[in-house]
Amino acid sequence: MSVFKATLGILKKNLGTLILALAISLGISFAYSGSNPAATELEKLNVVIFNKDDGNTAKQLETYLKQTMNVVSLENTQETIDDALFFGKVNYVLTIPSSLSQEIKLGKQPNLTIQVKPDSFNQVYIDSIINNYLSTYQFYREAFPEKTDTEIGHLTTKNVATSGKIHFASSYDQSKKNTATGKVFGVLAYTMFMTIFSSISLVSLAFNRKEIKHRNYCSPLSKRTFSRQQFIIQIGFCLVFWLVFVSLVLFVTKSRFDQHSAYFILNTFLLFLVAVSFSNLVGSIINNPDMVSGINNVFILGSAFVSGVFVPAEILPDIVTKVASFTPSYWYMRNCTLIGNTSQFNSEFSTKFQFNTIILLIFSFIFFLLTMLVRKEHGGLKFSLVKPAIEK
Repeated sequence: MSVFKATLGILKKNLGTLILALAISLGISFAYSGSNPAATELEKLNVVIFNKDDGNTAKQLETYLKQTMNVVSLENTQETIDDALFFGKVNYVLTIPSSLSQEIKLGKQPNLTIQVKPDSFNQVYIDSIINNYLSTYQFYREAFPEKTDTEIGHLTTKNVATSGKIHFASSYDQSKKNTATGKVFGVLAYTMFMTIFSSISLVSLAFNRKEIKHRNYCSPLSKRTFSRQQFIIQIGFCLVFWLVFVSLVLFVTKSRFDQHSAYFILNTFLLFLVAVSFSNLVGSIINNPDMVSGINNVFILGSAFVSGVFVPAEILPDIVTKVASFTPSYWYMRNCTLIGNTSQFNSEFSTKFQFNTIILLIFSFIFFLLTMLVRKEHGGLKFSLVKPAIEK
């Protein structure tokens, strides 16, 4: 009971760390959930057009896109285009080649150059609009060869300008919601990991102080019993933290308890095991409070960045992804992305999820094993895989 009271007192003195982590989780959760509105409707997208063709057909296509899209101006340099796409200033960059009008007259399929974000739905949407316009234009040209390009352009624009309402299936909206929920759960790789690590490390630092150690030597508890009680109490407090973070994410994202939620919760529990085992290992080694903030900022926050928690993994260089694969946050985030993007839980999903799970369990086992070895050297928890023989 004295160990419990001492641990609770230490955590109360460092309550700011927990509040900070909860505030970060809450803010990011609201940001992601707010980006997934209940009513999904198509809006005018920001499109950049670089028209290298002076022909009438290319000009009519550009005019039509200006009517259906929000065409913006942009400097024609690759660096400027990449920045605009990354920061969401534009959704689609179209380059019309100088040969488009001539290829349309010859009945050929023109080769348009486009640039978008990877796996963007905007590409499918705008591609369909452009292809519909060009195919309709070619149809009228073949059907009315006596008409001029201007007349064919008017007929084409009148035909494709017919508007209507598109109703998305409920599965589409649910898929978007699951993807956003996966991103929110991914943030726990920083917030929950940081909270558990800070709590365990600060408690361990307090108990590892020289004067506290000498005082504990006089207590009726043995080192092994004291270490065991300390470990169990830390697990209990960390389980409370885990429940708080998971409940917070489920509440903010308004997630119902379905198969997706079950896998998300299971994945966070795997992260919980990694965080507890890693924190106990570091807490058994360090003796300087400044190292806690250092590890928080360098390892936990750094691994979250390179693992795709705050920055989409698709835009990170391959070398960064390879480095991130040596951290548990990378495999946790892979599971979050996998669950969020999955519509059917088939054998392919199970294989990928189980592989990532095994990697996380290996991380947990290695950290736990190293912790036991370190504490054994310091006279703490002891374990043995072989029962010792009784000497006669």
